[in-house]
Amino acid sequence: PNDILLQVGEYVEDCRDRYNLLFVCRHFHDLFLRLVYQAAALKDCSQTRSFLGALLRRPELARAVRTLDFHDWCPRSTSTPSSPLSDEDLAPFAQLAHALSQTAEEHTKWEQDLRDNVEEAWIALLLPLASNLRHLQLVYPKQNVYLDRMMQRAVRGEKPFDDQPAFRVLRDVSLSHLADEEDSRGSYLPSQVLPFFQLPSMRAFSADSVVESTRPRDDEPEPTGPAEEPTAGSSSIAEITLNTSSGSQGMQSLIASCSSLQSFKYQHSDSHLLAEGFQPSAFFESLASSKSSLHTLWLDNCGTHLPFTIAGANETHDEWFGPLTEFTALKDIRIRLPNLLDVRYQYEPSCPLTDVLPASVESLYVEGCKENSLAMLVGQLQKVLNKRKTQFKGLRRLDVEGFFHDEEDEDASGYQPAEAAGEKVIKPRVYQTVEPLHRACAEAGIELYVRDRVCLATMQEA
Repeated sequence: PNDILLQVGEYVEDCRDRYNLLFVCRHFHDLFLRLVYQAAALKDCSQTRSFLGALLRRPELARAVRTLDFHDWCPRSTSTPSSPLSDEDLAPFAQLAHALSQTAEEHTKWEQDLRDNVEEAWIALLLPLASNLRHLQLVYPKQNVYLDRMMQRAVRGEKPFDDQPAFRVLRDVSLSHLADEEDSRGSYLPSQVLPFFQLPSMRAFSADSVVESTRPRDDEPEPTGPAEEPTAGSSSIAEITLNTSSGSQGMQSLIASCSSLQSFKYQHSDSHLLAEGFQPSAFFESLASSKSSLHTLWLDNCGTHLPFTIAGANETHDEWFGPLTEFTALKDIRIRLPNLLDVRYQYEPSCPLTDVLPASVESLYVEGCKENSLAMLVGQLQKVLNKRKTQFKGLRRLDVEGFFHDEEDEDASGYQPAEAAGEKVIKPRVYQTVEPLHRACAEAGIELYVRDRVCLATMQEA
């Protein structure tokens, strides 16, 4: 029976194998064609044009699309040039652009950009057609018009989305940037990504280089209508991941829009022109509304911190985040040592770790520990273990990462690095300092890992 064959086809994960199903017989071709179109990874304008053409010819294929991935897109500077489209070949795409445009000028410009193989023009033309799209991995060019405009209109229900709503079942979105001819990449404003937070079925959102700044940006896209932010607590998004980003106000607009945020992973970068430095206290304030729901907090994992930014001296990146005790659902914590403990102006923290961690913690990953702070951290972690049976009953794993290798004076350190590849290794005295904690963890059945991101062998499965 066809329904059993289709179930078997769902277990065929390899794209090439799914494609070969179509050539078994005519019956298989008709049966499995929609299965083949469920997921597509498109790498250039030529592939997108072919895929879009098939959807226009057979609308049932457009309804079958569940996943679109543009992350491996080849910029025009590296892709193989494609032959120009004839008027006849361009006609169905120009007609679709006309249906999506609100003015004659907009349609004319869109049609010309399709002729010129402007990447964003083709991608934006395809997306609204996939009415049952669930998963989207999208690339934005440094300067974009079509994608921002389309998302804003879809959220507002403007033409053509007034009678044909789009993205109503989209569940997870990942955004990255397309390199331009100079191999440079752009960044997102929070206002550019907020439309995704207003879609009704969204659950997970991730993006590279979201920059929240108090200063205006020269290349800031012009708004196509009145600025709209989602009402606080109106978004269904439960997971936010922001890589190489900069949030001077704690990404307040994104976080506040979520009604039940469960996971927040943030990686800071001072390499952006408008970066104003990492401000942990701003994130503490933003996340306050999620204290009862947040179970995963990665605050600045493997971030980039510079002593100076365009805004001046970078003085806030080592400030204390604040106590986590009121985050009653928090299980997985990954945070830098100076943000976890208030040790900025003294050797011992003003607030002990046992009064910082929530009782619900199961995994604690401490980053950025300097060797001269290691003994203090070991002592604080031992105090946590002492309260494992009464306060931290769910604790299962500890990770300590820091600068634990010798940069120059290897002979005086009493060890030699691995000779084969010249790979750095953690100094023996670091392990000696951690040994009491290692014994305590072994007795309690808790996993303990000591890591140095320069010592690659220690970073496996981190």
